[in-house]
Amino acid sequence: MKKTKRKNALLIGAIAASLLLSGCGKKQETEEVTTTQSAIDIKPISTMDGNASDITVISRDGYVLSELTGEWIDEKYANQKPFCIMINNISEAMPQSGLSQAAITYEILVEGGITRFLCVFDQYDNIEKLGPIRSARVPYVQLSKMYDGFFAHYGWSPTAQEMIESDPGIYTLNGIYLGDIMYYRSSDKPAPHNVFTNSDLIASGIDYKGYDYQHTNSYEKMFSFNTKDTPLGTGNTANRITTSFTVERAPYFEYNPDDQRYYRFQYGGPQIDAVTGEQLNYKNVLVMMVEYTSDETGYYRFVSWRDCDLYAYYLTDGEYEIVKWRMVNGVPKYFHDDGTELKLNPGNTFITIFDYTIPAAIVVE
Repeated sequence: MKKTKRKNALLIGAIAASLLLSGCGKKQETEEVTTTQSAIDIKPISTMDGNASDITVISRDGYVLSELTGEWIDEKYANQKPFCIMINNISEAMPQSGLSQAAITYEILVEGGITRFLCVFDQYDNIEKLGPIRSARVPYVQLSKMYDGFFAHYGWSPTAQEMIESDPGIYTLNGIYLGDIMYYRSSDKPAPHNVFTNSDLIASGIDYKGYDYQHTNSYEKMFSFNTKDTPLGTGNTANRITTSFTVERAPYFEYNPDDQRYYRFQYGGPQIDAVTGEQLNYKNVLVMMVEYTSDETGYYRFVSWRDCDLYAYYLTDGEYEIVKWRMVNGVPKYFHDDGTELKLNPGNTFITIFDYTIPAAIVVE
């Protein structure tokens, strides 16, 4: 196992150096990559044996495919803005509530070795309890705008405040102003780790602000999906991945082949959703490498969302692939080495945004 860790750490370091030097030095003239996901998985009739697995369903009455999971959801959610929310992730906040319902979850540094989550929901009318909720930081604000989504938070850093207040295209739901309209404090945790919300309160906040639930602006879809679960076929085993932000903060995922999902661990044990009592688990795991910096107040942000190639790990079905990511039409997208766009397997996704300067802190086993 030690040899595997060393091999992966060295491999990541080499890839980091080559991609950063070749893709993010002097800006190069690159042809814009455009891809279109086919709605039909076409097979020659001669290769079909009549099995159900040979048929790809491209429509269902009353349902649409989610842009965040690639799964079928009620058509009432079609063209609906996603709901993005800041979630506390320090030990005093454990266990969090409602995170298992998120379609996409991001983990990003805020200060020191502390991380917070941005949870993105395509369906948010059936949430019993969600939180604890904390203040906004710049990268989370940027992501919520990329999704053209509602952005729920309780407070903000100075730079995040400036960004939000100067941009009417950010649909802010700030607890400082909405208070009891959208949030409540629970008695089972100490302040400031005890702010929560639920579906009824979320609707109250959105309605109070007068926001339109439907996408009103043009926006770029961030992900492409396979029409059905598809193994990577790389032969690169990924039964566990550890992302060590610091010595004390080293969350990891373990793969369960029985249900083909990755289970989340942190602070010495399984990470549990307090509402369901079950461990958080994901179909897809992505680790995006970025260049972190700090603003004048000491809070982390990214140097930029780059339009050149950086790299990421993609894990699904017990395998991994090292892919590239770059900004395309204002959102991050992921590509194979041959330039084709990565298609995720249908299901929920966890995305860790990690500092490329410490690639040896990522270990895949």
